[in-house]
Amino acid sequence: MEKKVAPYSTKLHKDTAWWMAKISKLVYTKISVDNQMPDEDEILEELKKIDSDFESVSGFDKNSAQAVIIEHKDFICWAFRGTNELVDWIDNLNAFSIKQLFGEFHKGFWNSVEDIWSGLWEKQNELQNQNKRPLFITGHSLGGAMATIAAARLINEDIPFSAVYTFGQPRAMTRDTSLIFNSECKSRYFRFHNNDDIVTRVPARVMGFSHIGSYLYITNEMEIHREVGFWFRFIDNIPLNLSDLKANFIDGIKDHNMDNYILAVEKWDLKK
Repeated sequence: MEKKVAPYSTKLHKDTAWWMAKISKLVYTKISVDNQMPDEDEILEELKKIDSDFESVSGFDKNSAQAVIIEHKDFICWAFRGTNELVDWIDNLNAFSIKQLFGEFHKGFWNSVEDIWSGLWEKQNELQNQNKRPLFITGHSLGGAMATIAAARLINEDIPFSAVYTFGQPRAMTRDTSLIFNSECKSRYFRFHNNDDIVTRVPARVMGFSHIGSYLYITNEMEIHREVGFWFRFIDNIPLNLSDLKANFIDGIKDHNMDNYILAVEKWDLKK
């Protein structure tokens, strides 16, 4: 059965989740090893293999930030790219906050969005002037944090969007700021966390940062649970002995892989 985005739904939707996961994977497609620009033609070709109603892909690349705007007949999607190398997190975890909009945000993530915002917004206006459609926002890893910043900017300007879906994202704002953010869009923001994914644990809570949105936790068995508590996550992640500590860290890197998120969303074993 063909999967279709529910363009006017702000509720959690399994087909929309699958498409956002697929797009979050495709945004990693680049022109070459030396050219980080998203490969617009290849991404569009891959999308059209599944749904011929995709119309265009526009890429953005500046400094360490990359994203695409994907145009479908029925909707528009902003997708932000994560880091290609996990070692890049050394830079990403320079966890100073910066005062912007209605609170404080991770400075590095904020600056990444700022680098490409003007081009992104210009293209968004161009497409909406041609044909107004609902907007979705997505991203994996650093891309999920950038999606969060982008959503905050739209919230601040009272610009509507249907929903945000992120996968394996780090924390992007302070706790007080997250309370404001959640009051505006928690019910249409879906944050997927694959059980041992190490990137979801940074920057640390003790540094003042907090997660946001509606929480969807993926277990080792690829069950998806809503808003599970700390104890459930602890039991699911706990190493059995000292020799397991290293394996647990390795699992944390493995579980961050976007392919594992796609598998879980395809299975869609959602527990009520």
